[in-house]
Formats: sequence, structure tokens, C-alpha cells
Amino acid sequence: MLEYAINGKGQIQVQANCQPTKDSIPLMPKFGMRMRIPWNFEKISWYGRGPNENYPDRKTGSLIGLYDLKLENFMTDYVASQDNANRTDVRWFSFASTKADFIKVTGLQPLCFHAWNYTEEDLEKAKHGFELPQREFINLNIDLHVHGVGGNDSWGAKTMERYTIYGNKPTQYGFVMESVNQ
Repeated sequence: MLEYAINGKGQIQVQANCQPTKDSIPLMPKFGMRMRIPWNFEKISWYGRGPNENYPDRKTGSLIGLYDLKLENFMTDYVASQDNANRTDVRWFSFASTKADFIKVTGLQPLCFHAWNYTEEDLEKAKHGFELPQREFINLNIDLHVHGVGGNDSWGAKTMERYTIYGNKPTQYGFVMESVNQ
């Protein structure tokens, strides 16, 4: 279930609540939402783990702090195209445009987020980074949980239990989104 509440200041509070049924999938790669924002909102600021990408089971070397990067430096270019650019334990993040307008998201609990200038479908089709198209939007994911990377003893090892997301457990999260035009 999704609930949206809009106040007089133009802030939107989003609440997501998942009550699984017996047909729920056993494992989920993430629990969150995806949206597109205009391509010119390319300056990213956040208070959370950084500055480099990090995941629930790969974050101890990423300290909590205030960080700023342009989108092109926020993404991680791997030889083989794959999910990238995630940030964990984020309290808030914002995207500023070239005109100094910005979109800010504040978690009602710590969040994960990542942003790309291509889609998940583009990522699935590409074998290498140079094959990824540059879309005229930013693909933004705002997540509560992201499944861990795994591979603790070799690349065949499963993700540790505490970093696995089970689709058969009730889950909820929320955030407040606001836009400021300068």
C-alpha cells in the first residue's frame, strides 16, 4: 500500500507498506521506489555513507558524512555493466539543477539510494559501460533495503543472512520529498 500526504509547503510524505501474501517471492533484490527526475539535476548532495558506492555488506570503509558529487562521478563504471552507485545509511539527499533548483528527499529512517542516467533495462542489455545510452533523465531509486553483494569467500558464496531481504516479511518505510525553485 502506498500513502501520499501533501502539506501546504509543497512537501510530499510517502509511506510504503508491504504486507506479503502466501504467494510472495522468497527473496527480493531491494525494497523501494524508482522515479525519473530531469537530467539537469546533476549535482548530488547527501548525508550518509560515502563518498564512494557502498552496500549493506560493503560499507565499513565508507564513513557517514556530508558529500557532494556530480552524477557522472557518482556512478561507478565497471568493465562489465552491473548495478552500481548505491549509498547506504543516508538520512537525506538532494539533487540540484544547473539553475540552482533542487529536489530534496529526507528519510523517515535511514535510506539507500542510487542514481543513473540510464535505466535498469538498459543495464540488463549492455555488456559494457560504453553500451549504456545516456538518457535525458536521471533514474533515481529510493530504497529502504538493498540486498547485500555477497561473495565473502569467493564470488560463488551467498549473501550473509543479515544482508538478505525476504519477500515474505512485512516491510514499511517512508520519506519526505520537496522541491525548491530559486
